Amino acid sequence: MLATSLCSRSTPLLRKSLSTARSSLKSHRGFASSSSSPGIYGTYSSSSPGIYEYRHYQLYPASVNAYVAMATESSDLRKSLVPLRLFSLPETGGDLNIASHLYYYEGGMEERDAKRKVSGGSDRWKKFVADSRVHVLAQKSLIYTEAPSSVLEAGDSKGGVWDGSSVTSSPDVCYEIRKYQLGLGYDAVPDFLDVFSEGLQHKVKCQDEETQLATVMYSEVGRLNEVIEIWRHGNGVAGMAKSREMAREAPQWREAIKDMATKAEKFENVIVKPVGFSTWK
Repeated sequence: MLATSLCSRSTPLLRKSLSTARSSLKSHRGFASSSSSPGIYGTYSSSSPGIYEYRHYQLYPASVNAYVAMATESSDLRKSLVPLRLFSLPETGGDLNIASHLYYYEGGMEERDAKRKVSGGSDRWKKFVADSRVHVLAQKSLIYTEAPSSVLEAGDSKGGVWDGSSVTSSPDVCYEIRKYQLGLGYDAVPDFLDVFSEGLQHKVKCQDEETQLATVMYSEVGRLNEVIEIWRHGNGVAGMAKSREMAREAPQWREAIKDMATKAEKFENVIVKPVGFSTWK
């Protein structure tokens, strides 16, 4: 009964938060001042959100343990060179034996380029890359922009600036990667995030106490008009299942899901486990 009452209520504060979210998202449909930097969905101001680089390395099945051991041994060097957030291996939901690295560059592509130049000049890093290449079958890199702060705030998410602190690591912890492929059009992503944030602020009041939204992002380079939400489930798949069941008690979230379903052409989710040195545990 407590969960139902919390999930069903609506307050002036929530309505004000939603109004703020809509205003922020609408700015992505138009154009900012001439001093702004361009993005594929318009022109953003200098206070634009940071970017994520999501790298996926397809490993040979027999090489997974060896690759992870090498990555673990060089993890301090990696973290000193690039802003690692999540380093994970898949549990289920798609292809296996993929080492996924998620990096957050608060300074955008300029920061990414600068850090890659530094890492490219590191003899230790070049040795790791050369030595580990024998374990890698294929590589993929995609760039995403972090959703507006109003969307993250609706989900009580710290986003890419979160350094992994204030949570307790557990062998049960898993991350759920939820991907939405939207149709073509400049308004596809802003319109989707508008609906998503409206329901999200109610959803987060109806979930397991150890479930939290890590971030929301949308594609900038690669497969366009893709939106990804990343959830941390501190109580593992049991907590994930509990959160899904509890979310059904939020009518606003159910309505948002109906609307989101009309905007998404494809949806998939993957469950991954963070490796020991991952910043996000």
